[in-house]
Amino acid sequence: MSLALSTHEVAFPGQELGSSAASRKENTPLRQTALLAALDKGMQKGKKRSLTLVNGEELDLMSPIPVTPQVLEAMRLRIIELEDGIAQQPPAKRARTSNGASAPAPEASAGPSAASTKAEEKKRKMQVKKIFDRLKKECRLDACKFQGAPKTIKFDEVYEQSEFQTLFSGKGTLIQPTPENKPKSVVTIIHFSTPAQLEAFFGDELKALKGNIWSRGGMPARAFGAGFGGFGSTFTKSVKQGACDVTIRSLEVNYSKNNMKCSLKFEVAQVGGYDDLDYDSDDSDW
Repeated sequence: MSLALSTHEVAFPGQELGSSAASRKENTPLRQTALLAALDKGMQKGKKRSLTLVNGEELDLMSPIPVTPQVLEAMRLRIIELEDGIAQQPPAKRARTSNGASAPAPEASAGPSAASTKAEEKKRKMQVKKIFDRLKKECRLDACKFQGAPKTIKFDEVYEQSEFQTLFSGKGTLIQPTPENKPKSVVTIIHFSTPAQLEAFFGDELKALKGNIWSRGGMPARAFGAGFGGFGSTFTKSVKQGACDVTIRSLEVNYSKNNMKCSLKFEVAQVGGYDDLDYDSDDSDW
């Protein structure tokens, strides 16, 4: 079934002819197409369609429609009613109605989500724990003999640049690169030289460390029946004497972007020890 509408202008109550009518005629083909498609769809389904005229008469849209001012006025009012109804629908529903597809999902926010931030923080905490556990293990080794003076413990880790930034960004004192010191260097150097900086880096993972006190070896000892340095003389060996508390004095971080190698150099010392090798000698217990 096809519906032919007159191309002659009909003046309805309150409507002007001329330029205002011309602007409305621009959208007439589209509206006619939509109306005809709706009518054809209704006919295929066998659904009764009718249009109420201004005088109350019911016009069957499934039958030939006479083109009269009353019919055109009723159609105009119905079209305006449908357009107003569509305009009041939510944007997503309008998109499904007009295009047959749902509206695109809103873009994600530019910043990191709470879930990703929480995952990064959890990963950082695990990496910090790994560093501290390695340090704790090194302090207990027999190769690390606490004899009063500070000891240096060094080991390496491998981090991607993003991991390194998550671990160390904003922590400690940046030595290199800075605007004043090798600004284009691919090697990053960070110092942690105060208890506050170490606490800020390790957080809850900063716990008590233990090491072992060793006596000093290499001292000449008199063998039975012989003098010092002569035949039969010997030297004392270093002997483990017991556990001691250990504290971290400083940390130096050296990271290369090229090979992703991160060197961690700790200076640790036994609690109650001394900072130099100036001791009195033979009567020392170390």
